[in-house]
Amino acid sequence: MHSDMKKILLYLMPAMLLLTGCEKFLDQQPISSLSTELFWKTAEDANLGNAAIYDGLQKTLTDCYIDWGDARSDNFTYSGTGDYQILVTMNGLTSLTTTANWADLYMTIARANVAIEQLPKVKALSDVDRNHYLAQAYAARAYMYFYAVRLWGAVPVWTTPYGSMSDEPRKPRTPEDSVINNVIIPDLQKARTLINRSLTNVFEISEGAILAMLTDVYMWKKDYANTIFINPSGNKEAVFVLNWDYTKDGENFLGLRLGSSSNTSTYEIDSVVTRKFMASTGDLRRWNTFDTLLWGTSTKITQIWKYYDYDPATNKPKIPSRIENNVKIPLYRTADILLLRAEALNRTGDKTGAFTIVNRIRTLRGARALVPAAYATVDAAEDAILDERQLELFAESRRWFDLVRTGRVLQVVDPLIRERQREQRLQETGFTDARKILWPISRDALTRNPLLVQNPPYSE
Repeated sequence: MHSDMKKILLYLMPAMLLLTGCEKFLDQQPISSLSTELFWKTAEDANLGNAAIYDGLQKTLTDCYIDWGDARSDNFTYSGTGDYQILVTMNGLTSLTTTANWADLYMTIARANVAIEQLPKVKALSDVDRNHYLAQAYAARAYMYFYAVRLWGAVPVWTTPYGSMSDEPRKPRTPEDSVINNVIIPDLQKARTLINRSLTNVFEISEGAILAMLTDVYMWKKDYANTIFINPSGNKEAVFVLNWDYTKDGENFLGLRLGSSSNTSTYEIDSVVTRKFMASTGDLRRWNTFDTLLWGTSTKITQIWKYYDYDPATNKPKIPSRIENNVKIPLYRTADILLLRAEALNRTGDKTGAFTIVNRIRTLRGARALVPAAYATVDAAEDAILDERQLELFAESRRWFDLVRTGRVLQVVDPLIRERQREQRLQETGFTDARKILWPISRDALTRNPLLVQNPPYSE
């Protein structure tokens, strides 16, 4: 456990013990986990409260990063015979699927809500430091809600912590558009006004990270004008990165998803995407993504090289054991935002500008330039941009959301699922029900909150 979180728990234990007998407290979701009577008094408290938010981001995303953003797409297929990976890659989700549970996501939101309420009361902070902490809390809350609406559509919204045990913890779902327009975008805009622009550490939320989030949200809304307005500056690859150090943070599921030396990976790279990598002449990204020597053999490709440091002695990554998994998880990179900008330019009639961006990235990666004239329609050009995003952002929790955002899920994924079902000698149903693009709400959440209504056609 992270040392900062150990300190936080020392503050929490007395309050938690007093409340364990209260049934209503146990039903609260999200649970406001920081006791305001014992906490939020000093600058160190504010720092630890901020650390608690990042601990929530770590817990949420290291467990679900690949499953939510990649595993259901054409990036991966199942590895082995485990029920979980087969169900996820064949669109067989249910309310009991582990990663359908949003508890950690809402726990992070709850911590951000407490920080937003309590930080203005911490007199020991300078205005600059207080505002910077507030900016990170607002942006983290927005980021978690953005994941939530992309996965479940309408979701319950909490923007304040529970003030007393008489507060009603159960809320119905709020429509996706309302969450985006009334919570996510205002939170990000507020964060931008508060952030300390002189601080550019990629391991915490900066102004660049906030702008990247806004770009992502506007593209989800198909608000191309606002997307184009936000012009990425500078040439830094990383904009916002989540750091996981096993010596401080313990074991995580990324080693299981990305491959390690001590376990069989949950997923293997689908041949659809490996063929795209291999067909991209001169593209350095394929050698940095997986072991190309395995291509064309019977060995399954189950290790994602791009997340691990290289060993000069072998000229290959140092593949850790699952328990020793140190990774830096890219949440936003400049190339991601540039390619979203290219997508927006294409949609607004500037195909030349779109391919200028695409070819700038391809040139940096050693790949040959694309000829805009070869793509006669807006959709064809968008296909090329999405292919570029798949190669550039492989296993970075992007591909599934790209397919959803552009309306391509059924077109791309249906034939793959049919092939996988034939391999497993299962009934060939494919992916034809667009309602199943959304994730089911977990049985746990439905039990805790009877005001929730399950996403159809899933059962409770």
